Amino acid sequence: MTAELNIYKNLYKNMIRHYRIFDFIIKYGTLVFVFLIPWQARLILVEGSINGDYWEYGTQSLYATEVLLFLILIALIAKGTHALKHKKPQISVKKLYTPLGAFAILVVWSGLSIIWSSDSSVSLEHWIVLVEAGVIFLVLGSRAVSFNSLAWTIIASGFIQAVIGISQSFLQVVPSSTILGTALQDARDLGVSVVETVEIRWLRAYGTFPHPNILGAWLVLSLMLLLNESRSLVVALGGESDQTTRMRFAIRYLVFGVIIFGLLATFSRSAWLAALTGVGIFIAMAIKKKMFRRLAIKMTAILILVVVLFGYMFPEQLSTRVSMQNRLEVRSTQERGASLAQGWEVIKKNRILGTGIGSYGLSVHRNIDDSKPAYFYQPVHNMFLLIWAELGIIGLIFVIVFALFIVNFVYLGTKKKQEISISLMFLIPFAVLGLFDHYMWSLYSGLMIGISYLAVFWLILSKNNIDSEKGS
Repeated sequence: MTAELNIYKNLYKNMIRHYRIFDFIIKYGTLVFVFLIPWQARLILVEGSINGDYWEYGTQSLYATEVLLFLILIALIAKGTHALKHKKPQISVKKLYTPLGAFAILVVWSGLSIIWSSDSSVSLEHWIVLVEAGVIFLVLGSRAVSFNSLAWTIIASGFIQAVIGISQSFLQVVPSSTILGTALQDARDLGVSVVETVEIRWLRAYGTFPHPNILGAWLVLSLMLLLNESRSLVVALGGESDQTTRMRFAIRYLVFGVIIFGLLATFSRSAWLAALTGVGIFIAMAIKKKMFRRLAIKMTAILILVVVLFGYMFPEQLSTRVSMQNRLEVRSTQERGASLAQGWEVIKKNRILGTGIGSYGLSVHRNIDDSKPAYFYQPVHNMFLLIWAELGIIGLIFVIVFALFIVNFVYLGTKKKQEISISLMFLIPFAVLGLFDHYMWSLYSGLMIGISYLAVFWLILSKNNIDSEKGS
């Protein structure tokens, strides 16, 4: 009898040990993955090609961070399998009436679109990335990682990217690195993202991302989280102040200033607008809550000082980007207008089913114009139109339902207006970024950034008591 008890005890200990290992991999693996979202090192499996030229949106790759994601997925499956052995799953149709249910249906529909896609292998690649994004949303949304840990992971990653971007801005070159996954970017080369003044071509900051706009989106998310964490620290302290507290705020102010400068160095107008909307919501919230006014005043002062400093250092570049009168700026605006018109044309030809996930450029080449160089066949510069074009009206409906569920599912369970205001600091900038660009649907790094926005929005909305959240 004693021997049998010892066997059961050992089995129980092994079970607990395995659970802890799985939890460790899921928790810390996810944090490392989020931190490394900017890391673009990859193995190109199949090069995309249109009219004999390299085409990024048809290139099939294995990113280094995907390997880590696969380990997280294995741990999730192992933990889930282990749990199913001890507890019978409860299957209910009601689970479909949740944000995760709506997202799951969207993923299924996206997978089905591979059937009628112009190139099933390209669509399969994009669908796998969408599934991976769903895994990250599932892990983050289930609170396997604490909100505080997630926030500071993104802030730290954003700070490092801002420093890298600022360095690139001063050096005026992005060095090629296989390890970092960066390609050589020189302002003198055509096709590189620059601000063109009367006298010079000025390189925009890339960080380790493939485009300055994507770096801008990551820095905006970092800024909003830093504002929220600073607000949480004010709540936790309740007005108390000592030398340690002042140091904690000083670090926040320094990081805030550096990220702002890095954001300006991207010269990404969409990211600037997204940041302004988020900061505007924060200021509006501070006006209503006296407790946060001093923090809001200090953060706003830092913002203004950094913008003035940046304008003093780079007056021509900043005025050129803001005025939009320069040759490249006018051309960029015209190309965006043409892109939107082209997007509507693609939608008209594929209203119901869409072109298939990841097949927008191929559809343009096949059905509209097949005579252009490869860089012409990039997605429409509007994430929502792109989803409509690739997944049809059915896919767009699923996206809208997902968005409504993610708001309504937890809105009914919360009474605090402040919680809603804070969540809008992330939702509205996300929407702004999506309105002016496509990368949060068309590119691996962009999709992971987009899912990070949604996960943060979800976590903030679903908190039972946000005021109990303590600053680090």
